[in-house]
Amino acid sequence: MKPQEHIKKALEYITEEVKTILEDSKKSLTEKDTLIFPYLKQKRVLKQAIEDLDYLDTREVEVSTACKMSQYR
Repeated sequence: MKPQEHIKKALEYITEEVKTILEDSKKSLTEKDTLIFPYLKQKRVLKQAIEDLDYLDTREVEVSTACKMSQYR
């Protein structure tokens, strides 16, 4: 399983947690905001992580040669 799939599952979990908090009618809007804010920060970081991993998967890797220092000796 690719790391992106694990991150997507974490995003789904965060989305469900946010929905649960929003649907709770016992809490005030301020309390909801306070509870949701950390989840939204995590969600933003995880989305960026997926983008970064996708970029690394699709970019071409340069062929590694011997140590670059040997060119100057």
